Amino acid sequence: MSVAEWDNEYARLARAASQLRSGVGVGNDGDANLRAGLQRLETSLDRLPLQPTEIQRRRRLIQHLKETSSSQTATGGPGAGGPSQRQAQMQMAVQQQDAMIDELAVGMGRLKNQSQAIHEESNMHVNLLNDMDQNLDAAQQGLETETRRAVRLKEDQSVWRLQLTVAGLTVLLVMLILLGFS
Repeated sequence: MSVAEWDNEYARLARAASQLRSGVGVGNDGDANLRAGLQRLETSLDRLPLQPTEIQRRRRLIQHLKETSSSQTATGGPGAGGPSQRQAQMQMAVQQQDAMIDELAVGMGRLKNQSQAIHEESNMHVNLLNDMDQNLDAAQQGLETETRRAVRLKEDQSVWRLQLTVAGLTVLLVMLILLGFS
């Protein structure tokens, strides 16, 4: 049985229990079928791939469904009994609400832990992005420096050629003048 099948079966049994409590399907075989279904769910719970806390939560749900269905059959259905039975039903309802609040608290705790983990991970990503930004700025600065150096070197080489040309022409001019006087 998969987790989804277990959930569907539990929902079906919860509806059947609700119908039994409201008097819609009152009968011994309805109660027996409910008990057999709850027993099947409880035995299949150990084979499901769930966390221990989730298995415990589901066991409490089954137990609660068993208790509410047994209290209905023991009292003869809804509306039967005196004030002490109504008080017991009220106490059972309060216990059920307490159990639900406890489950909500556990869920909120998990949600808090997950949101903290997401917050820490997002901070880590922000730090990584900041480091990347700094590295990119440093690389861009280095590239600009090397570009300026290359331009300066290119200019220096072209001036050197001009200076060499002027020096060569000057030597040639001096030689021509000296040859012209001789």
